[in-house]
Amino acid sequence: MIYSISLARRAAIARAVHPARGAEPREHGLSLPVVVEERDVLRVRRAVIQTTGGMVEIVRCVPIRKTTKVRLIIEFQAGALDEVLRRILQSIEAGELGRVGFAP
Repeated sequence: MIYSISLARRAAIARAVHPARGAEPREHGLSLPVVVEERDVLRVRRAVIQTTGGMVEIVRCVPIRKTTKVRLIIEFQAGALDEVLRRILQSIEAGELGRVGFAP
């Protein structure tokens, strides 16, 4: 076989350090776990989805065993963090907000 680039050149290209392009701060995907009562799930979903549009999605909704609570995993862009938190806090009387982290 005839290669247009020598094996040594290919190895050098593979090991080359390329500057990492970081995403814009508003492009990072974040996730937030929220635990609320079953009766508040629809209220939280409506409040979050209506206000921020396509920047937010509720990825998971899991009931917690032996309780009347549900864990919602909400993913959103970093630019929507303030608005998402504000809407969640306005829509429920009681709940638990988890740690904000990067979405997988």
